[in-house]
Amino acid sequence: MTPEQHARVEEAFHAALTQPPSLRERYLLDTEPDPDVRAAVRRLLEHAAHDDSSDPLAERLAQAFAAPDAATARQVGAYRLLRELGAGGMGTVFLAERDAGDGVQRVALKLLHGLPTQAANRRMARERGLLASLDHPQIARHIDGGVSESGQPYLVMDYVEGASLHEYLAATPGTTRQRLRLFLRLCDAVQHAHQRLVLHRDLKPSNIVVRADGAPVLLDFGIATLMAGDEERPALTATVAFTPAYSAPEQRRGERATTATDVFGLGALLFDLLSERKLADVRGRDAPVPAPGKHAHDPALRRALRGDLDRIVLAACAEAPDERYPTVAALATDVQRYLDGLPISVAVGGPVYRLRKFVARHRLATAAAVVALAAAGLFVWRLDSERQRALAAEYAAQLSRLRAEREAGYTEASRNFLASVLAQTAPQSIRGEPITVATLLARASEQLQAEQGQDPRTRAIAWLTIAEVYDAILDPQAALDAADKARTLMAGAGLRDPEFDARVLRVHGASLAGLDRFDESMRELKRLIVMRERRPEDAVAIAQAYYQYIAVAVRAASGATTERYVRHALGVLDRAGETAPELRAHLRIALVTPAMDAGDLPLAQRRLDEAVSAARSGWRENHPDGYIVHLLTAQLRRLQSRHDEAIAEGEQAVRLAYKAYGERSRLTMEMENDLAASLSEAGRRDEALAHYQRAYSIAQQLGLQALTMAQLQINLGTFHLFSGDAAQALEMETAALALLAARADTNETAQLTWRQRAHASRAKALMALERKDEAYLDFEAAIGLARQLGDIDGMIGSQLQLAKLRMKDEQFDQAQQLLDTAKRAVDGGKPEQRNFEPGIDALSAQLARKRGDLALASRRMSEALTSAAKAPGYNAVMIAKLKLVAASIEIERGESAAARRLLDEVIPVVRDKLPADAPERVKADELMRKLTG
Repeated sequence: MTPEQHARVEEAFHAALTQPPSLRERYLLDTEPDPDVRAAVRRLLEHAAHDDSSDPLAERLAQAFAAPDAATARQVGAYRLLRELGAGGMGTVFLAERDAGDGVQRVALKLLHGLPTQAANRRMARERGLLASLDHPQIARHIDGGVSESGQPYLVMDYVEGASLHEYLAATPGTTRQRLRLFLRLCDAVQHAHQRLVLHRDLKPSNIVVRADGAPVLLDFGIATLMAGDEERPALTATVAFTPAYSAPEQRRGERATTATDVFGLGALLFDLLSERKLADVRGRDAPVPAPGKHAHDPALRRALRGDLDRIVLAACAEAPDERYPTVAALATDVQRYLDGLPISVAVGGPVYRLRKFVARHRLATAAAVVALAAAGLFVWRLDSERQRALAAEYAAQLSRLRAEREAGYTEASRNFLASVLAQTAPQSIRGEPITVATLLARASEQLQAEQGQDPRTRAIAWLTIAEVYDAILDPQAALDAADKARTLMAGAGLRDPEFDARVLRVHGASLAGLDRFDESMRELKRLIVMRERRPEDAVAIAQAYYQYIAVAVRAASGATTERYVRHALGVLDRAGETAPELRAHLRIALVTPAMDAGDLPLAQRRLDEAVSAARSGWRENHPDGYIVHLLTAQLRRLQSRHDEAIAEGEQAVRLAYKAYGERSRLTMEMENDLAASLSEAGRRDEALAHYQRAYSIAQQLGLQALTMAQLQINLGTFHLFSGDAAQALEMETAALALLAARADTNETAQLTWRQRAHASRAKALMALERKDEAYLDFEAAIGLARQLGDIDGMIGSQLQLAKLRMKDEQFDQAQQLLDTAKRAVDGGKPEQRNFEPGIDALSAQLARKRGDLALASRRMSEALTSAAKAPGYNAVMIAKLKLVAASIEIERGESAAARRLLDEVIPVVRDKLPADAPERVKADELMRKLTG
């Protein structure tokens, strides 16, 4: 018998002793899968049954380790036991209390049954360590633990007031969607535990309490196990019991539990939630988990569960672990996809299934397509009616009949065009192919190309309709091509219509921006503004034109233009008395990015708060642009070094982008790229790399222009640089520069900007690889490009990096010249460029230090800290990094008291804000050790 089996014999024996003799055999069969262990326990029980019950030692042991009576307020450590809450195979849980400050704290205290062997004590200590690592709102918090005066180990956890899962569902049934949302919160809790190498292994309804606010809390992680053990930290903990009705097949076979075991447990819980039945009532001892749709009492519920929900439960509860969802996150993703109307990963279905899910998945694009196509007839009528009003005075009598005939002809042509497009969804047309908006538009385009005999104006309207739909589904090149065809047809026929021209300009501007041709886009949209302002009575149309220009200006990082145009747009609405809440919300949102770009984080926060308030009041629920608020919040939190919040907001932005625009969308790619940046800055490198690669893959699938692909390569290169892989960073930046050089047709300003960034990043990589001669060339190139662009920030940033290299190369005079040049640029520049001042002062201090002038170095660092306190772009972590440098200088000067004061300010910040292995934390601890000896 193995040591593991011996430990289980000991545990099972003492647990069985707590059961009435008549129930011990059933208890063993239900909780212990190993027949050898069961046989050994039976022999021990048989021997115990023949022992003299009057044995004084046995009596003393029974008294010492019996569960306390509920009526007896027995003391365990600092806790008074009030009453029993429940008992399991290895422990009894009591409601307890202790004095805490001015009041009394109520807790749940778990006592281990049986004799307190050394093995049990060691395992309980491990359970305490496991519980302490879990910090999640849906997991009962570990508070304390220890050994009672009688030698019994115990754990203390939050006492969660509420109802058990089944009690809560009986009192508050809720809808299927509400139950699925509750289930997702449980999944998030289990995934949190898995990420900390902890399994639960006994997921069941009685281990879930639902608070009064509807939030579920998962109990009894005391029976968890480490997923990766070793000889010094074995995988087993003090308890191995599980509940047969909700247990996975491998648990019943006595095999090692894995994350797949908890996936099974969650699937079993999901059965109860969906079917409104207890799995224990319908599942045989060794039978597989059935589909919930077969056991729901309500016929309507049975119909609702058939299909995706049944498949999710069956996949989670597959008999073979490798056939289940690979992770809890994968299971949660399919549940979320079901809630969002998306296809699930385990679905089996043909074109009908894909079509139904397509409509849910692309409801914005589909709605845009249908609305835009359906509006074509109305648009024809609007164009003609406007034309009719304009010419009525001069031609009313003689042309009214001709006009009516022409209007009827346009309307009929548009109706026929719409019918021909929508007919493509007929089964005989699609022949089993997936139906997508892009497919319908492609076929409509082919049809328009082939039917040259139609009236030019009608064909132009059809092309414009197609262009607007392509723009709605974020396919900029196709939208641009269709808009060009519409414009050419109207011009070729000698036809002019202001509304038609305005719509073409709008599509042109949006499409050019989607292709990163920002200068061209802004020129087109300026023309749109001029055109709209010719009709001052239509204030909303004017403000909308301003906003379309502003959206591109934000992407082109033109902050001053953005703020000026937002004021113009809001002024137009105010003067006209137009509320336009949705448009006002968009305008407020546009003001956040310029404040962040300027480094004024307090202003950015105020503007973000105003934007969120405007969006809540002006946007309908589930507005498709909701991702923008989460994106901006994530970006601001990243600048504030609030990394966990940045990641959470970024994940929301990604989820909403996928929901609104699907997997093959430029916008989705941009959200993935931004989330990767947040993860990277939080030190979660592996996750960040996965999202960067996902963004790059989407861009490749979309066939985006060279400039965009180069941008993604530059971002990846910067990621590798900060991850310490200078060689990979060098490769990525070199590839990006080659891509930019090979394509001269991209927007000149944007191309120069990204070339400047690539040279700067490559220079840092070369510097890290000790290839200093090449690094000098790249730094000079970056500075030259920044100067050509008028990018003062880029120029100063590269000058400071080059100064570092000069110092490293002991070229102190050249380094000083660079610092002086940067200082003059800051002094004569914009207020936001003051953010560079602390860095310049700090580098000046480092230069003085290298020259041996520690007194000057100390003064320069004092100046750096003073300027950092005033710089809007400096947060607590950035200031702490400066203080670390200052502390190291003071230690060199022998000023221990000054160094100690600085470190006392630094250490709480870096410990609170940075991961344990962050260089700043390591450096702070090292300096403190040096001070304290």
